[in-house]
Amino acid sequence: MKRYDSPRWSGEILDCSMPMTMDTYSLCSYRCLYCFSFFQKALRRNSPSSVGKRDYLQGKVRMVDPERVKRIFSDPDSSQFGEYVKQRIAFQWGGLADQFDENERKYGVTLSLLPFFREIEYPISFSTKATWWTQDARYIDIFRGADHFNVKVSIITLDEEKARQSEILVPTPKERLAAIGRLAKLGIGGVTLRLRPFIFGISTPTFKDLIHAAAQEGAEAVSTEFLCMETRSALARNRFELLGGVAGYDLIKMHKLSSKHQSGYLRGNREMKRQYIDAMQEQCEKDGLRFYVSDAHFKERCANGSCCGLRPDWNYSRGQFTEALQIAKREGRVTWGDIAPALSWANVLFSNAGCGNMSSTEKRSRFYKFTQFDYMHYYWNAVNEKVSPYKYFGGVLHPVGRDEAGDVIYEYRGDI
Repeated sequence: MKRYDSPRWSGEILDCSMPMTMDTYSLCSYRCLYCFSFFQKALRRNSPSSVGKRDYLQGKVRMVDPERVKRIFSDPDSSQFGEYVKQRIAFQWGGLADQFDENERKYGVTLSLLPFFREIEYPISFSTKATWWTQDARYIDIFRGADHFNVKVSIITLDEEKARQSEILVPTPKERLAAIGRLAKLGIGGVTLRLRPFIFGISTPTFKDLIHAAAQEGAEAVSTEFLCMETRSALARNRFELLGGVAGYDLIKMHKLSSKHQSGYLRGNREMKRQYIDAMQEQCEKDGLRFYVSDAHFKERCANGSCCGLRPDWNYSRGQFTEALQIAKREGRVTWGDIAPALSWANVLFSNAGCGNMSSTEKRSRFYKFTQFDYMHYYWNAVNEKVSPYKYFGGVLHPVGRDEAGDVIYEYRGDI
């Protein structure tokens, strides 16, 4: 069997606190209608004739080579992740597929790697919807007392029927809340309720009760992001039509009307999200939870620079735009020099890292000789590009001049 090539660099490297991410399996056994991985893997990253796309759509699973993964950490200079690993910066396990799903129950590849990461005490944030493993002694024994392991449990609603229809084959919200409780008792490095994606009509009726229930079970943080919609594929539109049936309205029409652009990747707008962000933050304050927003809108509300909800004392990457946003919020202004020193790991050629959109001739030629550092530096100063700190955060960071090195200085404009 051909092995799955993971870890990888995140496509969200510009504003991500864990740009190194790993998946045990090439696909997830769950069938969530809103699946970001479905749009990334099956629709965008491969051509229609791609073997990878075909295998993904047909459910043909591949898995990582455990010995290769271990070598990345035992011999850092053997891979492009070397400097990142040497600095022991946290990585995310479960970026595009669930490492504890039914594939894991069948093959156990994640389990074969966990003792190694427990032994070397490498900081990892796991993202999952699975629950069975939190009652399996083999996994419990490894996680107990592992304060370098953090777990994010995804739940988007307390409504059992809406969850069943939109998250095919996934354990119920009640079961996932119970898993939060079991994990919180193990003394690990925190458990986060991942209330993502937040979907109008599905998440809205129960989100306050969900946050409170997670707090009662021992969660210490909430991370949220509103549903973004990919409209450039018939397969994607079919899924969103089904999801709209669960939500009770025309999901595609609503996102088109509420987004700045009428096609492509639709994010909605800031004002449609405001009342829910306010209410989520207020509920978190009542329940003593840290609040984080992974959405580009209101990301300044994060408790610290890791929008996934890591504790502020964790060794996550500070060399990214979310951290810059936090610096500006605290100091009033932020410069490239405030985050650049934390990018000493970002020396891999961007064209080799595979972490961004190189789909056009123009982009390939522009970034061909750029390192990841150069790539991030470019977008720091390209203020009118949609992923610059100015445009991406919707004007919360505003360019007000340049420093002695010629780099843009951003001023914090607060909640606009």
